[in-house]
Amino acid sequence: MHTVVVGGGFGGVKAALELSKRQIGKVTLISDEPYFLHHATLYATATGRNDAESVIPLHTIFATHPNVEIIQDKITTFDPQRHLISSKKKDYHYDKLVLALGSVTTYFDVKGLRDHAYGIKTLNDLKKFREHIHDEVVSKRLDKELFVIGGGHTGIELASALNQYLNELKNTYQLKAAAPKVMLVEVAPRILTKMSVTASKKVKHELQKQGIKVLTNHRVETLDENSITIDGKDYPTSTALWTSGVINNPFYAHHAKHFRLTPKGQVIVDAYLEALPDVYVIGDNNTVKYSGLASAAIKQAKHVAKNITRLATGRPQAAYHPTSSPASVPVGDRWGYVEWFGVYLDGKSGALLRRYIELHGYCQLMPSKMARTIWRAHYLAEVDDQL
Repeated sequence: MHTVVVGGGFGGVKAALELSKRQIGKVTLISDEPYFLHHATLYATATGRNDAESVIPLHTIFATHPNVEIIQDKITTFDPQRHLISSKKKDYHYDKLVLALGSVTTYFDVKGLRDHAYGIKTLNDLKKFREHIHDEVVSKRLDKELFVIGGGHTGIELASALNQYLNELKNTYQLKAAAPKVMLVEVAPRILTKMSVTASKKVKHELQKQGIKVLTNHRVETLDENSITIDGKDYPTSTALWTSGVINNPFYAHHAKHFRLTPKGQVIVDAYLEALPDVYVIGDNNTVKYSGLASAAIKQAKHVAKNITRLATGRPQAAYHPTSSPASVPVGDRWGYVEWFGVYLDGKSGALLRRYIELHGYCQLMPSKMARTIWRAHYLAEVDDQL
């Protein structure tokens, strides 16, 4: 049996690992990048921490899995009748196909965002932002407000890490006159809308305590090279980070004749996570409860690997039953918030628990010794001669 897995994120990597462990045939992992991005820690890499915790080469993860072939390629076409998925340069035949393509950024047609906002969703995004901060330091322009747009997990993690990073840069480069301020902007009535009201209140209080201004019920209208307009008011700035909008990977819309899609473009799957016979769609791309979280992608990947194994050994598939996982968010290095089933932990204890949740995530993708080494990279400075 030949299983092709497309996508180098949590879902794709975990599916390939589980299939490899079960030794039921050849596994091919196709990713458009040669590395895995640990999105939950990109905020730290973007603000002065070592790349090692968030940018992990795929060949490192699969070093002890010789039955997994890693191919760097971008899939463009799909023919389920012929069991064929293709790029512009090559066709890939499969017996089973697992699609875990992740989401892509959308700017909701806000004028200037695409051209002038920074992001942290890709490695290229990170590099552009670091170069920008370097230029601001060299030219001693760290004297304006910096805007983080989006009050979800990524926005809060980034706003707090950026605030801490700016204070470190001021001290390191003796920019005594600089007085940068971080502002977090959210269009909804509260931040962390996918978590409890308690989470929103406590995290907002901690952000403000750390000196970050939080604007809720505020909409970004335009952004240019030197200013941002929020609810009709112009603010001078050269730094705005967009963390707010994502949509499903356009691959599915381009092949809508093969998939059942929701109005938002997500793929409808059956109880076994199949969208078509022999084609599984997991993670951000489907409509299953809790999809969109790394923990859900990992659970779905493990389940699909079990079902493919069951079919290979003549047994029927088992239905997938989604389960929740703890929700957590760090606000700087020493404060965190974690909640699960109405129970929460905050402060230093919350920060510690959040770190161990991150360690658990690494352990899902690599041996524990390697996971701990990469996890500890959080406390290392970036390897970068620019700053």
